[in-house]
Amino acid sequence: MKSRRFDTEAVLKKILQHDKEGFSSFYERYRGRVYRFIVRQYGTSEYGKAAYYSTWRHLVVAGVDSKTPKDLKLSFFQYLGTSVGSLMAAQRLQEQTNYLPRDIEQDENWSLALIEHMKQLGDDQKRYFLFKHEIGISEAAIARTFSVKRKAVHSCIDAAEETLKSSLHEAGMPHKLSLEKVYRESRVVKPPHSWDKEILESFDMWIRQTDGPASRAVKPEEPQSGEGLAGKWHQLRDQVKNKLSSLNRKSPAKQSRDRKLSSSHN
Repeated sequence: MKSRRFDTEAVLKKILQHDKEGFSSFYERYRGRVYRFIVRQYGTSEYGKAAYYSTWRHLVVAGVDSKTPKDLKLSFFQYLGTSVGSLMAAQRLQEQTNYLPRDIEQDENWSLALIEHMKQLGDDQKRYFLFKHEIGISEAAIARTFSVKRKAVHSCIDAAEETLKSSLHEAGMPHKLSLEKVYRESRVVKPPHSWDKEILESFDMWIRQTDGPASRAVKPEEPQSGEGLAGKWHQLRDQVKNKLSSLNRKSPAKQSRDRKLSSSHN
C-alpha cells in the first residue's frame, strides 16, 4: 500500500512538537492557498500582509491549546475564516487594479475576470467559496469549522457560484468553460519571496512567544514597529486596540450626563 503524498496529520503533529521542519512542510503546502484566500478578500495592502503574518503565527502559538493535530488544524482554519476577517473589518480596503472587468473580458482572460467579479459577492459567500475552491475542504468540513448548518454553507456557495457563472457568461465566457476550470487557472499566484522568508525566519521567535517549558525563562520578542510583515501585524493590532479603546472611552460631556443620571436615582 502506497503512503499518502502529503500526510497532513503527521506534519501537524510535528508542529505541535515545535518542529521547524514540520512547520516548513506545512507552510510550503498551504502558502499559496492561504495567500490567495487572504488577498482575494483583503488585497496585498499592509492589512493583507498583516493578516497573512498573523495567520501563520497563529498556527504556531495555537499549539499551546491544541491537544491533537485535528484540533490544531481546526483552530488554524477557524482563525483564517473568522479572526482574520474581524481584523480586516477595521480596515477593509479594496485593491486597485490596472484593469476594469470589461477590459479583462475583452482579452478573454476569464480567470482574472472571475477574480474581479468576486468582489460583488457577500462576505459569507466569498469566504465559503474560497474555503471550497481554494483551501480545498468540503462543505461538511466548512460547516463543522464554523459551527453552522451545512445547508447554510451549501446555500452560500451555490449562490456565489451561480452569481459568478451568470456574470461571466453575460460577459461572453463560453459555456463550455466551467467555473471550476477557470478558477483553477487562477491558482498560480504565490506569496512574494520576501513574505516567505520572513514567515520562515519568524518560527523560532513564535515558539519563544508560546512560553513553552523549554524556553519559559526567555522573554518573548516583539518585532519593532514597521519591520516587514511583523511590523504590519503589530500596527494593525494596535489600531484595532485603539479603536476599541476609543469606543469605550467616555467624553467629558458624557461623563457629566452619567453623573447627573446617577444622582437623580439616589
